[in-house]
Formats: sequence, C-alpha cells, structure tokens
Amino acid sequence: MPTYAIIVVRMTYELLSDEAVFALVRDENDQEAFAVLYRRYNKRVYAYCVRALGNPEDARDVFQSVVLTIYDKRRSFSDGSFAAWLFTITRNMCLKTLRNRKQTSEFVEELHDTEESGSNSPDFLLRAELRKAINDLPAEFREALELRYFDDLTYEDIAEALGVSVSLAKVRVFRAKKILAKTLSPILDEL
Repeated sequence: MPTYAIIVVRMTYELLSDEAVFALVRDENDQEAFAVLYRRYNKRVYAYCVRALGNPEDARDVFQSVVLTIYDKRRSFSDGSFAAWLFTITRNMCLKTLRNRKQTSEFVEELHDTEESGSNSPDFLLRAELRKAINDLPAEFREALELRYFDDLTYEDIAEALGVSVSLAKVRVFRAKKILAKTLSPILDEL
C-alpha cells in the first residue's frame, strides 16, 4: 500500500468513535485499527494499573495482559462503551493481581514515602498530601474519583466499569470530593 494511502486510512480511523474502530478489530481483524485504540488508551490504562497496584513492574505485567485479553476477547464485545469495557477488564485484572499478591505473601499496604530530599515547597507538600488523602479514601470512592479525573471517563462509563448505576457513580465521585475537601482544608488553611 502506498504511503499516502496509509496516511488516509490512519486519518479515517482517527475520525471514528472507539466503538466503530473496535468493530473493525472485532469483525475484520484489522491490526491498524487495534493500533489506533492502543494509542488512544495505552497511557491511561497503564496509569490506572500503576495507581491500582502501586508497583510499576506489576502494572506493566497487568497492562500487557489487558492488551492481549482485549484482542483475544474481541468477539465478546458486542455493544456499549468500549472505554467502559476496557476499564472493566483492567480493573478485574488489577483486583485479581491484588488477590493473588495477598494470597502468596502477607500483604501489608504501605503508603509510599513521598518525601524527597530538599522537597519542602508548598506545591510538593500539597501534592503529597493529596496523594495520601486519595489513597486513604474508601476503595469505592477512590476508584470512582480516579476513573473520573485521572482516566477522564464519563459517569456512564464509570457506572458500567464498576457495575453500578450512573447515579451511584456520581454520588461516589461527589462523596470522594467532599471527603478530600474536608481532609485537605486544614492543610490549605496553612498555606
């Protein structure tokens, strides 16, 4: 295929919705369409894995498993939101990894030491406190908040990924923000 034809095909894919591009993957086994979806989501899915697992090595392993699973299970996606389906698979694989980690060793959750030598700037301290406050949220609130603000999912996609109603997804994000505001208000008052 001439170079200009490849460019036209890529531009066409970029104009299609995720669901339309994935239909090409599912129905036509289109590798270029799969590459388009990979480029759209690889950073967000990997970041989700890192946040969920707290370990870049485990995150890389789960990320690779997610990519393979999406391709292997492509025929099982029939309709709905591709993003929600993708993050549901990602979430389930992260949870499975955490369960396995817990079973194979006595898993003790530790907050990572966020202090770096000489890092006493207000911005750094605020970011560290925000990270700690997010980590301290109840799991269902933290997950909904991260999907909304870190992964930029709609409330509909969050609801589908978590297996809850749209209104419950909105409530969880709202409550997470309210808890964060209460937790961080003394810190903000000091700054």
